[in-house]
Amino acid sequence: MKLLISRTYPFIDSESLVEHQARDSLFRTAGESFLLHLSSSHKPAADRLIWVDCRAALVWINAVPDEFGTEWQ
Repeated sequence: MKLLISRTYPFIDSESLVEHQARDSLFRTAGESFLLHLSSSHKPAADRLIWVDCRAALVWINAVPDEFGTEWQ
C-alpha cells in the first residue's frame, strides 16, 4: 500500500462549535484500488475507511478547499 496524498484541514464541530483538525489520506493498494482514510482529532474512534474507484480518487485529489471533508456526510 502506498500513500498518494494526505491533507489536513480545520472543521467546526456542530455540537460544541469548537474548531478541530481532520486528516484525509488516499492510499493506492497493490491491487490497483484506492482506499480513503478519514480521521479527526475530535473523535479518533470515528475514523472511516472507504474504498473508492479511480474516478472517485481523481475527484478527491482535485477537490478545492471548500469541498474538503464532504466524504464525512
